[in-house]
Amino acid sequence: MQAVIALDIGTTGTKAALVEQNGRLLVSGYAGYETYAHSGDRIEQEPSAWWQATRDALAQLRQVADLRAHDLVGIALSGQMQDLILVGTGDAIGRAILYSDTRAKREAQEIDSQIDGEELLHLTGNTQDASSVLAKWRWLQMHEPDRLTATRTILLGAHSYVSWRLCGVASCDYTTASTTGLLNLNENEWATQLLERLGLDAQKLPRLAPAHEQIGTLTTTVARELVLPAGLPVFAGAGDLAAATVGVGAGEPNRSYCYLGTSGWIASTSPDTVQFSASDAGNGIFTLRHPDRQRLIRVAPMLTAGGNLEWVRGKIAEGMDYAQLNATAEQSPIGSNGTIYLPYLNGERSPFHDPNARACYIGISNQTDRADLIRAVMEGVCFGYRSLFEALGTTAETLYVVGGGAKSTIWMQILADVLARELQVVSQPENAAAHGAAIIAGRELGWYETYAPPGLFHVTRSYEPRESACATYEAQYGVFAAVYPQLKSTFTNLLNTQPNRLT
Repeated sequence: MQAVIALDIGTTGTKAALVEQNGRLLVSGYAGYETYAHSGDRIEQEPSAWWQATRDALAQLRQVADLRAHDLVGIALSGQMQDLILVGTGDAIGRAILYSDTRAKREAQEIDSQIDGEELLHLTGNTQDASSVLAKWRWLQMHEPDRLTATRTILLGAHSYVSWRLCGVASCDYTTASTTGLLNLNENEWATQLLERLGLDAQKLPRLAPAHEQIGTLTTTVARELVLPAGLPVFAGAGDLAAATVGVGAGEPNRSYCYLGTSGWIASTSPDTVQFSASDAGNGIFTLRHPDRQRLIRVAPMLTAGGNLEWVRGKIAEGMDYAQLNATAEQSPIGSNGTIYLPYLNGERSPFHDPNARACYIGISNQTDRADLIRAVMEGVCFGYRSLFEALGTTAETLYVVGGGAKSTIWMQILADVLARELQVVSQPENAAAHGAAIIAGRELGWYETYAPPGLFHVTRSYEPRESACATYEAQYGVFAAVYPQLKSTFTNLLNTQPNRLT
């Protein structure tokens, strides 16, 4: 049976998976890498670490499976979007600036003063702020012009960097492009006139490519390095949100889902006739291109979701693994003994735009213990998802869930109770993006006729909301929703006390 290798270059690591035509994931490998965070708003990674992790993950595949025994017909890709990766003559120049980086606050304000907000919204389909590539490109122009001068190509997704390493072709899929503020959403072309007005060189942008398109083949040198067949087709792939949308079975309309990884979102595919609505932007709703570039995905994103629990593991519960975190959280009652957590470690995108927002605990007393602090983070993230659910205005009674966080039974039960909705956890939720990448490539290979092929999506666990828990969380959500508006100016004032915060 034919199979593809799916590579998902995520926020914390790279996953490599061998996926057959029938959708079965046979084996996978994973390798992590470091994130460099400093000054409160600068978030970076080394592109070379993405490549090393790709090599290591593929090596793990070879340790448990003879890849030569399979009819390999391509490499499919997915990965984190809205990165800013400067590529010179040989490799990346410096670290990649990640999607969660919000250093370009001043530049975002300058763009607002130059370009009318309504014009920018209707051109790009989304409100642009300090997290957009548009602002961060301007930041580099102001602060690191030598890097830009040495740059031949700007890549915008981690998977695009890896595909460039695989086959030597620089490209960007339409979903990733639509997250950046650089794409004319209506025309499906780079917004070259906008970039010219801002003094940005559009010639440095890569070629736009449909996610399913074969953009090249594995070079002989790289094939030898990875122990794979030379000439293996490389498909452009799609940003992780698009790939996860397809991988959970929501690549066609009428199915909503939740992704709980380092970042998070609630999303669905819009019907073919729906166009983006400017009113969505006011609620923090993003309009992105579907892998089918004639369609749209409506998404309410959470800048930091599971990353909050990772922060707890590193700062409050050092030495605990995730199983221990879950077990400890279960020792705290519903409502965390009156402790509430705001999950805005790196600012927020939806249901409001505020790069200055920060995480905080409310209600700590001398009776609060570590179990309360851990559970409060889980509950706070779920309250954040409820705000996204309300912003989308969806009436879905069932929400499908993917991402690494879906492996936590306590977290999924909290989410079901907070949303008062049934949750369906998709089989192998941590592999949704890799699964989706394989389906997208499979369309080009003639395997499938739709983005939701029947028989490929399986549910492993279901969670029903509990009436008593729903009542407690309903009351606490009212408190949660009121906290940020009261602290908004405080967050800004606090950040203004930090030296060199705008440089």
